[in-house]
Amino acid sequence: MFIRMRAAIAISILAATLAGCQSTGEDTDGVPASAVPPAMDATATTAVGAPVDIADLVNASATRARSQMQARGYAFTQQQGSTTYWWNPKTTICATTVTSNGKFQTIGTATAHYCGQP
Repeated sequence: MFIRMRAAIAISILAATLAGCQSTGEDTDGVPASAVPPAMDATATTAVGAPVDIADLVNASATRARSQMQARGYAFTQQQGSTTYWWNPKTTICATTVTSNGKFQTIGTATAHYCGQP
């Protein structure tokens, strides 16, 4: 249990740190977008990396959040450990959620490939 909690915290910190590092191309001291791993490519996201239409689900109970994901047009595509991938065909966003302690700890985006899209 302690190891899982430490891993979830480390993932949350890493996700928040990387999400704030991506350059828009207009600054000179940011990390170039090409340096961000492909799985972290993001479109229509908040400052912390969550798609704007589901950003409010961070820290929500996993049961409620899964229901809300479906209600907002996202379909479950796959799960790898505590990370779940969701595809929204209307927005063409592949969202990722990390669940820990029964809550959505982090929400981000991945390339469409992770959601089974070409």
